[in-house]
Amino acid sequence: MRYISTAPEKTFTRVSTYYSADSDTGTDAVTVCKLDDTTADRIKDWRDHGYTTHFMTSLSWGNYSDYLNGKYDGKNHWDEVQTDASGSYVLHGLSSPYMVPTLGFTDYISEALSKVIDIGVRVIFLEEPVFFTKSGYSDAFKTEWEIFYGSPWQDPKLTEDAQFKASRLKAFLLRRCVVNICTRLKYYAKRKYNCQIKIYSVLNGFINYSQRSLITPGRDLASRPQIDGFAAGISAENAKTPVVFNGKREERIFESAYLEYGIIQALSESSGKEMIFVNAPSESNPNPDWDISKANYEKILTASLLYPDITKFEVCSEPGKFFGKKELSAKTKAVPDAYKTELLTVMNALRRMKGEKSGERELNRTVGVFMSDTAMFQRQYPDGNGYSFAYADSIEEFSCFYGLSLPLMLNGMKVLPLILENLTNPKDGLDGCRVAVLSYEFMKPLSPAYHHVLASWVRNGGVLVYAGEDSDSFNKTDEWWAHCGCSFATPAGHLFDTLGITSKIRALRRKNTVISRTPRYGIYDVGKGAVAVLDANPAKCAQDKVFSELLVKIVRSAAERCGTGIEQNGFLSLDRGPYKIIAVLKTEKAVNIPVVGNFINLLSENLEYQSLIVAEPGSFLFLYDIDAAENSKTSIIACSAYTEELISDDTVFSFYAKAPEGTECCCRMWLTEDARIVVNGDETQYVREKNTVFFRFSGGENKIEIFYNHTDK
Repeated sequence: MRYISTAPEKTFTRVSTYYSADSDTGTDAVTVCKLDDTTADRIKDWRDHGYTTHFMTSLSWGNYSDYLNGKYDGKNHWDEVQTDASGSYVLHGLSSPYMVPTLGFTDYISEALSKVIDIGVRVIFLEEPVFFTKSGYSDAFKTEWEIFYGSPWQDPKLTEDAQFKASRLKAFLLRRCVVNICTRLKYYAKRKYNCQIKIYSVLNGFINYSQRSLITPGRDLASRPQIDGFAAGISAENAKTPVVFNGKREERIFESAYLEYGIIQALSESSGKEMIFVNAPSESNPNPDWDISKANYEKILTASLLYPDITKFEVCSEPGKFFGKKELSAKTKAVPDAYKTELLTVMNALRRMKGEKSGERELNRTVGVFMSDTAMFQRQYPDGNGYSFAYADSIEEFSCFYGLSLPLMLNGMKVLPLILENLTNPKDGLDGCRVAVLSYEFMKPLSPAYHHVLASWVRNGGVLVYAGEDSDSFNKTDEWWAHCGCSFATPAGHLFDTLGITSKIRALRRKNTVISRTPRYGIYDVGKGAVAVLDANPAKCAQDKVFSELLVKIVRSAAERCGTGIEQNGFLSLDRGPYKIIAVLKTEKAVNIPVVGNFINLLSENLEYQSLIVAEPGSFLFLYDIDAAENSKTSIIACSAYTEELISDDTVFSFYAKAPEGTECCCRMWLTEDARIVVNGDETQYVREKNTVFFRFSGGENKIEIFYNHTDK
């Protein structure tokens, strides 16, 4: 049997199947996916096996044939499918259309999800409310445009202004849909069942959405009280999208994942909403290289653990496909048993691990890099546009953002993603941050109020580094900066006016450089703080080593000018109680990092005891620090099974351990005296190392007993 915990849920798995013994990972809850005729039976099946059950459905794509073909309300709704300029439907896979989130579609989804509430679900996840940048040509979208703007629809691909307006409308429609669904479902649950439900939005990361030309209402959604939280679906599959640094285009999975998690974590930090980080142990590739998958998983996992406030994790999707024993074709590689064991160990470590609050000292030595929802608004430029021609590759690779962040990270600085829209929130992301980097070459501020907050922060001792030359043609959009009388008629112009440095920027831009690769820059005192301006497109900081090195120099010099020190140590580390997380980056000045103490390696099927670890560049460590733990006479350090303690007294320590059938489990325990270890009535051998012991057992249901001093049962 499985003992149902009353503690807060910390680990989740995502399933679309009925319960099976090889899917029984022992997580705190399962999230059942797919709304069809079997939904109620699948949910009941998991409940009957002791699991708390939630439900997830996609919000933008799926099998909506009953709605599209008129079975739902007698009307055909194919005009509500997202459509590109050629008139083609935008599809997920071969047959699932992406929808325009009209009010009618909102009604349809709300009614469908009310049936999930009827079968007892009290937590619902709305997966990926997204709209493609290339969409915007369906009749439904044109109608929404006329209502929203009070003017005829404009072709988004013809001008920057039309594209920006289309993107703003798409974000509004998605937010309206999510908020309306949440409101209706919560009202339905309260009136019919007198209960409160929770609803989360599942997002795959704003950087990757920008790279894939997708729009989602991130910060706007976080500000709505109807949303209870978010799940950040960062995967190696998305994080391995190649990026450019010093002109080299390559995968940087850890760096991309770390930045993605950071941006989406800032949503919960500013709004106080709950956050779940998603760790995917495999990709959708039907025949992955498991050595590569394991290495990528460890990078993603480490990146997620470095954000100390996060304590909830989705640890696996479709565990039956990962842990189950199935017949394989000649070309298909089975999941290695060692990788299964490691993953189960991590799952159970995450159940035990607590969060830690970021310290003031840590933030003071961190460089913030701003990101905005509007980065997703300007992913396509009109045909023949000079900016899109000059920076074609950088737009696709999102080099403006990576040009601001990677040079700092890969020169040993700790980078903290900041959300621009958070600046007008009382819990803004600048609390405790002393240095921040900003550019409007790839995004735009939706309000001039941001600049007043930034100016006040600088005058009180903050350091702002701005990179940009006002070349982005989206500056020509008919937004607030076109009508406020600011210098240069650009967002950056208004920022410079607010900071009082416009005359200095004009003088800077009049300077001629003899060598084109030597950019103009200046550092200016503003109150107690400083503003540094690099008069160059930040994409060049990704493409050209001269520019990336200059950005690092400017950041360091501006910070030192205000008495702020920035560490450049080339690694990231965090202690969560006895758990130690370390990532050593492959920087140009990378060195080996010695880690001395008494540790258990949690990223291993053998849970090795180690007293000296030499962490080389590219190392990602998840360790249990024995010296930092408050170990009693006997306790579980790590185990690749769901555990529940049963008995602990002077003669015996026993616990229940459950893992998917067919897996190999291991356990490392703190045990200070000789004892017999018995698994399901049979004594098992163990290996002692100092005050710890290590032993193995098979998956399934197990009762493990430790009898002190060979005390008889």
